[in-house]
Parts: sequence; C-alpha cells; structure tokens
Amino acid sequence: MDADHQAIVELTARYCWSLDTGDYQRLREVFLPDATATLGSSDQDGVDEIIERVSTSLAKYSGSQHMVSTHEIAVDGDTATSRCYLHAQHIRPDGEQPPLFTLAGIYADDLIRTPDGWRIRHRTLTTLWTTGR
Repeated sequence: MDADHQAIVELTARYCWSLDTGDYQRLREVFLPDATATLGSSDQDGVDEIIERVSTSLAKYSGSQHMVSTHEIAVDGDTATSRCYLHAQHIRPDGEQPPLFTLAGIYADDLIRTPDGWRIRHRTLTTLWTTGR
C-alpha cells in the first residue's frame, strides 16, 4: 500500500475514533472546513454542521463502535475517491430494548490533498441494512 492509500485509510479510521471517543472537534482533522456530507436522510454543509449531525445522533447512545474495512481508493494527483464498508454498533442506555442498534453501510468520499494531509471534501453514507431499531 502506498503512502497516499495508507493516509486515506488512516483518515477513515480517525473519523471512527472521533465518533467513538466523543472527540467531535477532531473531525476538523478529517474534513475540509467547507466540506459537505449526506449522512442518512439529511445533508450537511460545512464541518460545523457535520459535527452537529454526528454528535446529536450519537448522544442518545451509551457508546458506539464504528469499524471500516474493504477500502477501495483511487488517487489522481491531489484528489482522490474512496469507498469502504462501515459496520457500527450503538449501545442503548441501560434497560432499553433491544440493547444494540447496528448499522452496516458504505462511506463514499471525495478527498483533497492539503498541506496538512488528506481531507474529505464530501462524504456520503449509504445504509445497507440495520437491526435493533
């Protein structure tokens, strides 16, 4: 795996760690300031809206674990596209049933190389299936 591919895989992992640790401000190291996203049924315009969307969505859970795999990356100079599978477990607060909400999907990203490394310009989350809703 070359350096660009490795950096993009690490960027997708940084996104997951940011969500699962609640360090949402670290998403500024993942997205461009003016990034856009389509996460679920809504569109976000700018990293602040992306942070608001994911932090609000995850606030109702006691914890989460986001895992990404099977990356397919195409680099073209200072731009790239990437897609990978997502599997995310969300833990409901004690006593709520069912205790887990699981989502599987695909993250599809358009990326740009910046002086600080690769950043996501646009992310689309496509849900493939869920269970425990």
